[in-house]
Amino acid sequence: MSEGRLLPTRIGGSLGALRGDGRGWILLAVSVGWLLGLGIRLVFPAVLQHIRESFGIGLTTAGLLLSALWVGYALMQFPGGVAADRFGERTVLVTGLAVTTVGVLGVVVAPGVATFFLGTVLVGVGVGLFGTTRITILSDVFPERRGTAIGFNQAAGNVGTTVMPAAAGVLAVLVGWRWGFVVAVPCFVAVSLLLWRTLPSRTSTPAAFDRQGLRESLGDVRRAVSHPAVVFATVTMMLASFIYQGFTGFFPTYLAAQKGLDAEVAATLLGVFFATAVVVQPVAGVARDRFGTRPTLVAVLVATALLLASLPFVDGLVALVGLTVLLSVQLAFWPVGNAYVVEAVPDDIQGTTVGLSRTVFLLVGATGPTFVGVAADAGGFDEAFLALAGLALLGVLPASRLDAVE
Repeated sequence: MSEGRLLPTRIGGSLGALRGDGRGWILLAVSVGWLLGLGIRLVFPAVLQHIRESFGIGLTTAGLLLSALWVGYALMQFPGGVAADRFGERTVLVTGLAVTTVGVLGVVVAPGVATFFLGTVLVGVGVGLFGTTRITILSDVFPERRGTAIGFNQAAGNVGTTVMPAAAGVLAVLVGWRWGFVVAVPCFVAVSLLLWRTLPSRTSTPAAFDRQGLRESLGDVRRAVSHPAVVFATVTMMLASFIYQGFTGFFPTYLAAQKGLDAEVAATLLGVFFATAVVVQPVAGVARDRFGTRPTLVAVLVATALLLASLPFVDGLVALVGLTVLLSVQLAFWPVGNAYVVEAVPDDIQGTTVGLSRTVFLLVGATGPTFVGVAADAGGFDEAFLALAGLALLGVLPASRLDAVE
């Protein structure tokens, strides 16, 4: 059998191994929750042009708005991990979706910029509570298939980022941009109930905080996050997060402003970007499990750099669709990097340590949209994307050290 025919067979076998003993329902519930959480975050850039017109804000303020969303998300990674270690994963996941629902409602009814910013931050906070814990719960439930399970979860999230931004773009034209958020509310409520009924209260080892003193436990966390494996991974993920947030935050706006596409077409292309990742991310998870972290991440970062550097020089709808599909390779980074960090830390402080690492790299990454927004307001939209390409090449340096320190 040829290698081309073997790969789908291997992927199918890897996904088939995720079922059994009720684990398939856990994977489904957590993945649908992430589908909604990741999708709602990408509704913001999809309708950003309509939000700007509604509130009369410029590109710099729009960048700050997206950064506020990501800051709220980043700040909850560490508390979310600690809470999961102390109180159980199910409680944290359901609470995260509840907070997200409140934030979405705030965005829907916001009469002005200040209230809209507050609702946006709450959305980030709620999804942030979900973000770390969905990784650790899948790592606990699928220890022998971490990369594949997390890759499937990431791919499910990208179903949300495919459908929800595109749908929001259409609704913005037909009935108003707020409806892209309104239709998500009952979905969040339904998935919260599904998670509560499906998940056990805890999947991880009881937290080290429950068995020893706070000082000793924090010492364990400090030693874990200072291990070279975690340090190099965190630095690599800082750069990848900055690129991802800067790119996705302004890609539809860039296509409208620099390439002359209609706003709804630009939003649809953002959906195409994530639709391709539905295939890319499971393949990346399988590749990581077979070939290792370092070669997979280095290949992803080099490809990302080349494709981003070509974006300012590509015009025409057909060519832009093709480039958008290829640009989704950058999303292969996340299942690989996340699985690496989870494996590098002790199980009993897993949520706390992974949450701290994610807080650090996501906070740095949250400045990406502000950087792009400021550059765009100064007339440097193309240069901003070229700078992101340069950062992808820079990320090859720490990524090339990962396997060496395992």
